[in-house]
Amino acid sequence: MSGFVCFSLSNALWVVWGIYAGAYALIVLQICLFLMNLRGLRKNLRGKVEEQSQD
Repeated sequence: MSGFVCFSLSNALWVVWGIYAGAYALIVLQICLFLMNLRGLRKNLRGKVEEQSQD
């Protein structure tokens, strides 16, 4: 979970810098990376719930 939070903060900082620099491709990239990270977090949490229900 801490990795997700750190990566999300990193994405937010890159987006802020991208807005400042006018680097719109960087902003789109960071949004896509955040969504992929969010997807991975959801899959990981779902796997942990299934693992606990089997015990």
